[in-house]
Amino acid sequence: MIASGEAVQKPLRMSPLKRFVLGRRWFLLIPLTIITAIVATAVLAEWLTSYSPTEISLANRLRPPFWEKGGSLAHPLGTDPMGRDLLTRMIYGARVSLVVAVLALLVGGGVGAALGLIAGYYGGRLDAFVMRVADTTMAFPIILFAILFVVVIGGSLVTTVFAVSLVLWARYARVIRGEVLSLRERDFVAQARIAGCSSTRIIVVHLFPNILNTLVVLLSLQVGWVIIVEASLSFLGAGIPPPTPTWGSMIAEGRDYIATAWWVSFFPGLAILATVLSFNLFGDWLRDALDPKLRQM
Repeated sequence: MIASGEAVQKPLRMSPLKRFVLGRRWFLLIPLTIITAIVATAVLAEWLTSYSPTEISLANRLRPPFWEKGGSLAHPLGTDPMGRDLLTRMIYGARVSLVVAVLALLVGGGVGAALGLIAGYYGGRLDAFVMRVADTTMAFPIILFAILFVVVIGGSLVTTVFAVSLVLWARYARVIRGEVLSLRERDFVAQARIAGCSSTRIIVVHLFPNILNTLVVLLSLQVGWVIIVEASLSFLGAGIPPPTPTWGSMIAEGRDYIATAWWVSFFPGLAILATVLSFNLFGDWLRDALDPKLRQM
């Protein structure tokens, strides 16, 4: 019963805008806008520019951006030492970076998650063997590993994806294995064993859905790492060979012109910075959003 003099307190109702601001979701607008723009330009590259990313035009070499003396809106961000439109090459370079990131994450993340599930569930010698191989893989420098691949096989998109995947799987295997070690002692796994479920069914039906949140967060956080690795390999000449435009190779092409044509290296570097930072911020938010403890806080 409520006393006669007491007022009934109604639950506070916040507007959608206030909940959006207090929930810090507004902070996601910046990285999500950048990610959406990068993906859109990569998909619609042919419709966004009329220039070829590989056609050489020495008559237009090292044209400055349009706001500097000698620049024009025909080449808004200027041209490179071969006279190619810089904005066009950055747009096509975004496609290469995203393709490498998606393929490497699918291959490396898929293999690592599968091995982590198997090693964590079965344990014993199999677990020890997989973890020692993962430790050895993570200890081997990715740059040296990729250069070795280029010397033996030759530089290409497939070689780059394969080299990155061979190092990436170990990161997923270790994290997923740790999750499974905890999950396999839970009551629902014991009940599945009592019910006669096979090990394959327990792994696929009972364990995999419980590590899916962790896997999604890992995928989002590793996108930036893969893009940086691909750009580093291209910068060193151990990635995708020219004339295919990549952000790393574009930075390498402009390192001899830093004093006279700063834009050749600056804009691809800025694209790498914005893309990697956006994916990392989105991954951090996704990790917090999928963690039930942090959601309660």
